[in-house]
Amino acid sequence: MSFARRSLATFTAAVVAAALPAAVLPAAASAQEQDVGLLRITVTQPDGTAARGAVDLVATDDSYSDYLQLDESGQLNVEVPAADYKVRITPAYYDPDLLDDGLRQWVPGKTGYAGAEAFRVAAGATTDVAERLLPPSPITVRARDASTGTPITRVCAYAAGRGGNCDETELTIPRLVPGPQTIRVYTEDGDYLATDAEVTVVEGDSGPAVVDLTPAAHLETTVVDAATGAPVGGACATVAPAGTGELPAVGPLACSDESGHLRLDDVEAGSWKLFVRPTGGSPYGAQWVGATGGTGDPAKARTLTVAAGGTVTVPPVRLDRAGTITGTVTSAATGSPVTSGTVSLAHSSGLSYLRWDVDLDAQGAYRIGWLGPYRWPLLFSTSDHALQWSGGVPVRGQAKPVTVRAGRSTTYSPALKRGTPVTGRLTNFAGRPVTAGLTFHDAVTGEVVGSVWDRDGRYETRVLGRQTVTVGWQWGGFVDYAGWYDGVADAAAAKRVTVPSSGTLTVDIGLRPFPAA
Repeated sequence: MSFARRSLATFTAAVVAAALPAAVLPAAASAQEQDVGLLRITVTQPDGTAARGAVDLVATDDSYSDYLQLDESGQLNVEVPAADYKVRITPAYYDPDLLDDGLRQWVPGKTGYAGAEAFRVAAGATTDVAERLLPPSPITVRARDASTGTPITRVCAYAAGRGGNCDETELTIPRLVPGPQTIRVYTEDGDYLATDAEVTVVEGDSGPAVVDLTPAAHLETTVVDAATGAPVGGACATVAPAGTGELPAVGPLACSDESGHLRLDDVEAGSWKLFVRPTGGSPYGAQWVGATGGTGDPAKARTLTVAAGGTVTVPPVRLDRAGTITGTVTSAATGSPVTSGTVSLAHSSGLSYLRWDVDLDAQGAYRIGWLGPYRWPLLFSTSDHALQWSGGVPVRGQAKPVTVRAGRSTTYSPALKRGTPVTGRLTNFAGRPVTAGLTFHDAVTGEVVGSVWDRDGRYETRVLGRQTVTVGWQWGGFVDYAGWYDGVADAAAAKRVTVPSSGTLTVDIGLRPFPAA
């Protein structure tokens, strides 16, 4: 059992990996100890010949799963515990060892888990499942402006690992499974926001499918030396939603050219704070862009409100010379160095080639050498202490900022609080242990104050107390679910839980099949 802060995105990837063969060996072994039945599966290609490929078996009550290969005759015979099963086929059209993940289909002929049929396997009985693979079919994609209905003259799209090309007016994505599909549609010029569109692939029919794209907003500015006014190239910018200070893991990113000009595309309509970080060993420091200069506090940064399709020109971004923060992180409980974790400006680790954090070394030391000369709140995320901001507090707004001075080094060596152990069981709707990721949120601001995931139906983490939190969860593999403690689908209805300042808090969570958004 580990104390860890993990993002839900990381958790989801781990769960998908857990659905693969290595993770199902204990379940497969348990079949020998239960009442079993025989599942006999026959799969043919569209022309009726034997199909090759792999089969996923998933019990609908989440009690069992397995991953097996079809034989040369397109058949599979396997004993499984008595239960209701859904079956997914991953075909191999050209080489038995090269599966085509993009042509996976659920029996009978469905593109998703929800539409698949459940086959009952009774103890001592044989259940036959016959499936003919659907003919791979193309779809033609066109795009239009969601505001005006005007056709977009150059569109890009991909789905199920296919496509990714751009073409004039329309393009065709080949070899998709007929039925509902999700396709990613975007433009090269950044004038429209990428969207995941739900379309229907018709067998033998190339479409077209018309997808509406929302015009993107843009931010334009010039980046200059605060002292001389000379242009600064290689300074990169992104945005955080106003009121959060949360730098993104996924989002728009652009860098200034040699003339200092910077244009940030792909921005959604709304209110944002602009963050700029010079790269490539630049002598300049990062900043939140304020009304008259840089700041380390996103709450004091200039708020930029943009409309769909609009462009906002930001006054020149004036960069100051960088300073450095160094220190050694220790445990307040033991005085020993904390040797695993990060020091960051945000909960995400970075965007593309930019990082918002630095790692602790084997002696608990860290160094951040790219910050502007302002007061910065720092987030400490470690494997065995509660998530906390500088000053030993759970949320950014309460943090004790660390002052950076241009060309100088500031020492900040916090003794981290251990936090209150929070533990409990994770069970699905049938009462069985499951793998899930949990995030603990400040009940007032919604800010993440802790997170954890484990694979054995139990979790354990540490959260600073005393504070009131809500608990979100995400769980899945073949299909993803998400919800909130206790048994609700949205954050507004989540039950509040008080984390004490001492002792241990136990919260058992029953997960429900709410679709993940």
